[in-house]
Order: sequence, then C-alpha cells, then structure tokens
Amino acid sequence: MTRQRLLVLGGYALIASFLLSLAGGMLHPVVDGRSHSVAALTAPGTPWGQLLIYAGALALMFGLPAAYSWLGPRVGVLGFAGFSLYFLGNALSAQAHLVVEAMVAPEIARRAPELIPDDGSIVASPLFGIVQLAGGLVLMAGLLVMGIALVRQSVVPRWIGATAIVGALLLATPLPEVAVLTGVQVELLRGITVAALGVYMIRAVRAGRVDAAPAPVPAAV
Repeated sequence: MTRQRLLVLGGYALIASFLLSLAGGMLHPVVDGRSHSVAALTAPGTPWGQLLIYAGALALMFGLPAAYSWLGPRVGVLGFAGFSLYFLGNALSAQAHLVVEAMVAPEIARRAPELIPDDGSIVASPLFGIVQLAGGLVLMAGLLVMGIALVRQSVVPRWIGATAIVGALLLATPLPEVAVLTGVQVELLRGITVAALGVYMIRAVRAGRVDAAPAPVPAAV
C-alpha cells in the first residue's frame, strides 16, 4: 500500500471519528443533570451513545498516526508531544472509561444499583478513578499542545490549531451536565480539529502535494 493511500485512509478515519463521537456524545443520556447515575446508565440511550463514542475513539487511533506522519516534519518537538499525548489520553479514555461505562456499569446499575456511586465516578474504585483522571488530563493537555503546534505551522490553516486550543479549554471548563449540550461541549471542537486535518490531508494527497514513501534501505549483509 502506498503512503498516499495510507494518508487518505487516515483522513477518512479522522472524519469518521468526529461524526461517530459527536453522534455518541449527543445521544449519551443525562438524567437530572448527571450522566453517570443509575438512571443515566439504565436510560434508553445507554449503551449506544457510549459505544458510538468508543467507535470514534478507535477511529481516532487509526487517523492520528497518519496525520502526524504527514505533519510531523513541520510541527517539530511540540507537535510530537501534542499528538503523542492526545493519542495516549484518547487511548486511556477509550480503554478504561468508555469500556466500563458502556459494557460493565449498565449491568451493575441494573443488578446492583447501590454499587453505583453518587459522585459520577461510575464505579467505586480508587484506581479506576485515578486512571479516569489521568486520561482526562493527558487528553486535554495533548489537545492543547497539539493546537499550539498547529498554530505555529503553515501546512494547514491556523484556525484548526485555534479550534483545538479552544476545545481543550472548553473541556476543562466545568459546566452543568445537560443532555445533548454536554456531548457538544466535549466532542464538537476537538472533533472539528481532527476532521479538518483529515480533509486537508486527503486534499493534499489528491492534489499531488504528498510524496510517496522513500524506497526501503537494504538490510546490511
């Protein structure tokens, strides 16, 4: 497979990530201002909203490495740090928070609702809480640093980096949880960032502005 084909597929993965995550975030139940309560975990939108967000997170894992392979030489060390942290934060969120919320917590809420804590932590596990907190902080930091790196380059429009920065700050802003709107707060701007990267990456390939990968170096005899 050529490098151009890989970049195009990565671009479509980033666009799919945005669409899936935004749809899931808007479908994610919020009941009485709480998104991780027993009522929310047993509402009709569960687990479909969480599974859509999970699918979007998986698509992001396919697309981000492609985007970095395209932009890497132009975003420097800051870009490497931002893309890496955002990838790691997304992975922690997907494999810990989303898997438990979509596939484990709803069953607990139905069979033993008293085990669901009232503080929004999904399950009463200190270690799980630490992983959730670490994943969220790393994701926000990665999005912020990636945005700064994108503002400083000239390959894609700088508004994409600005969108990432505002999206990171919005994630860090404590707002009341409201159905649909909370999903928009979490998913919209960070999704626009990666989807825009995907669109411009695909355009660059189709316009012939991306070179094929160099021939592999022969192994030493």
